Amino acid sequence: MRKLRFQVVACTGEDPAGPAALLNEHDSTGTGYMTPRNCEYPQELVLELEGACRLTQIQVLSHQSHIATKVELYLSLDNATYNRLGFLSLKSNKESQYTARELKTVHINSTARFVKFKLHQCYINDKNVYSQVGIVAINLNGEVEEETGPSSSTDEMELGASTPSKPMRASASITPTKASLLPLKPPSPAADDTADLRFDAKTAAKIREIHVAKEKAVAMEDYDQAKRLKVLEQQLMNIGLQLARLEGAKREAVANEDYDAAKRIKDEIMELEASIGMSTTPPTGRSESYGNDGGFPANNRSSSHPPPPQMTTSTYNSTPPPAIPSVSKQRTQQPAEQLQQSYEDETERPLAAASRPPPPLKQQPRSSAAFSPPPDDDLNDAPLRTKPKAPVENAATSGGGGNPHFQGLPDCADLADPEALPDSLLTESAEMVSLIGEYLTTCFYSNVWNHRDAAIRKVALDLTDPAFTDPHDPLVVLSVASTMVQSGVSDRIAQVALSAVALCHGMLQFAETHATLDRDAVVQVLNNPLIQLVNKLGESLVKIRDEVTSVLLQLAGSDLVGAPVVASHVFRRASKKALPLKSLQGRLGVVKALLTQFGLGPDFTLETVMGFLEENAAFAHQSKDIRDLAKAISVSMYQIVGPEIDPFLKTLRPKQLEEYQAAFETPEVKPPSVKKDKKTNPPPRQQPRHVHQHANDDSDDSDASVAEFTCPFCDRQDDTFDSDRLDQHFWAECPMLTQCQMCSQVIEISTLNEHLLVECEQKHNHKECRRCGEAITAKFYDKHTNMNDCDPMPSPAQGNRCPLCHDDIGPRKRGWKAHLLSNKCPSNPRNNL
Repeated sequence: MRKLRFQVVACTGEDPAGPAALLNEHDSTGTGYMTPRNCEYPQELVLELEGACRLTQIQVLSHQSHIATKVELYLSLDNATYNRLGFLSLKSNKESQYTARELKTVHINSTARFVKFKLHQCYINDKNVYSQVGIVAINLNGEVEEETGPSSSTDEMELGASTPSKPMRASASITPTKASLLPLKPPSPAADDTADLRFDAKTAAKIREIHVAKEKAVAMEDYDQAKRLKVLEQQLMNIGLQLARLEGAKREAVANEDYDAAKRIKDEIMELEASIGMSTTPPTGRSESYGNDGGFPANNRSSSHPPPPQMTTSTYNSTPPPAIPSVSKQRTQQPAEQLQQSYEDETERPLAAASRPPPPLKQQPRSSAAFSPPPDDDLNDAPLRTKPKAPVENAATSGGGGNPHFQGLPDCADLADPEALPDSLLTESAEMVSLIGEYLTTCFYSNVWNHRDAAIRKVALDLTDPAFTDPHDPLVVLSVASTMVQSGVSDRIAQVALSAVALCHGMLQFAETHATLDRDAVVQVLNNPLIQLVNKLGESLVKIRDEVTSVLLQLAGSDLVGAPVVASHVFRRASKKALPLKSLQGRLGVVKALLTQFGLGPDFTLETVMGFLEENAAFAHQSKDIRDLAKAISVSMYQIVGPEIDPFLKTLRPKQLEEYQAAFETPEVKPPSVKKDKKTNPPPRQQPRHVHQHANDDSDDSDASVAEFTCPFCDRQDDTFDSDRLDQHFWAECPMLTQCQMCSQVIEISTLNEHLLVECEQKHNHKECRRCGEAITAKFYDKHTNMNDCDPMPSPAQGNRCPLCHDDIGPRKRGWKAHLLSNKCPSNPRNNL
């Protein structure tokens, strides 16, 4: 059995962003085929094989959120008459929060030249706004027949109706309803191309080549060669997984216009691809590097069950690559026993024990075509350079003793020396070298995470030693530690990030014991680490989030930093795009803690806190956790300022406002006394604006902020608002939304200017006016700027400008709702709908 070539010859429709032709090329890391937006179902997709083939296996990898409820399979020899084979049932993927991809495998024995997939109605979820179905990849396996033979029975049956969706591959036999199928031999590990869907085409091809060579070695009873090839095959699989994750991270960086990160990730990818290119030649001689030291067991997926006499289906879930906020020249750590947890978050994993000493890295030349397998617990951190530089000499360790550079860190005593740094980098790091020495500086910039972690921990330890710090300027000590914290916190290795957070604790304690340090200088030194710490609040690993929150609150409680400084970083956003869910949740948790522990202060006022909630739509967020945090922050704010919070709650739905008022009146919530001493003057009370009243205010739904049958944008309630009707409302009726005339995408009116300049497929047709900030059609841009009669855009705190009527309106979400719902913008085409 081998993989059969095919091409898409017909489809009912396709999304321009996901054409069906993408299925012709093997790329499981991309989007794949996508049905048109808001299309009618079922949608059909027809594949033509390279000839009449004996099909033995069909694999369909579904999109993680654009999922069909059912996929029917049809086979044909002439593209005229199709025989229905059965159907596949897919799960909604709600359990994995739409982070895993489901792979369905069907084992058959039929002759066909054309395969048709009929895609039925999709599952409705928050990530599938346009009701689309996505197929990331398709694999067809079998043998090409020279002559068309009789096809086996393809009587209708359900494929995988009782197949449970599990992270690991599970197989369930389905008994045919009318006729028995030919007995099948269970697929071998190589014949089953399930793993191929996780890799790009080049890597998958190399893995298959090595597997073929391994099978030949087994046939010739050359088991030493087979063993070496097995290890090499596993190495390529691990590198292939890294490539898939990096490709996903690169696309994410490009989408966020973070081109520096994209360039770094590209360099990582090229380095990994180069390592694969130098390692694909199967070793021909004996090699000691493939002994028991660092070997990996092959992923044995062969079944011990006898060949089934009927059709079987199997399910496999693979998690798509996670987003990488920043990538430096390092490798990701992922214990082998955690690779199977495909339904769990990629980084929500236990950390490696800090006391566990890493195995020493072998310093040996890599002139052989085959490279040595790295140790198990540092698989992804193994250096991959083809020309390794000479390591930093350590005379004390050459005799077999402990490493004197890591005194106080027993688990690092046997850590190997790092590779030497380029002279240019050492010159740039002169300040760090003067403080901690060349050896630790080299460790800090090493590609091996153990070196980076050891260097950060050693500096944190030395900060408590006066013999280390007294000879140096305290501000220089803080500056070097700041550089290490900034880089370490953004490290993708969890252990390194935690060590960097601990170093930040040490920095604060060091600063508090040196009275000569100026507060402004300390805040300036901590500026970049604070940015990275706030970014880490969106980390998936709970322990990292908790430690980051702890150090931020410790900084807020210090007289050298203070709550307003921490709050200003929490409120800061790198772009106008909405914050990711976990990042927003982490930031709101810090805001609530700051209010509870420290109250208000300069730059941490009622207006800035409530404005942050409004800008991030926290009151009506799709996540209940965010809404609950917004409510808790409002209650804490009420305890501080009392009724002065009322103007900021005018945009709440009446039922939601009642819930807030009830929370304010609970016995444990005490408003401030009349004679309170306020450090800051609150903003003047705003006049209440008319808010559109809704029907069914007596609803018993406690989750009123996004109650059922309610539009989250215009707050309109309608009993007919099921999922389909609500989509229609978004598409054609909601007065808060509009359709882009360039790309037909439905977006919020408040973001139309940004969309035309940044996101739109036809963004090259618009330019931003430097004076008014609006998106101007390119062919009229010169005329617009030469007239010079446009008004400057108001600041966000003072107001907004409607892109439809070009009038200035009130600030934040309240201003938009008043203009579009209450006052009804005269240029809004949806006013009369």
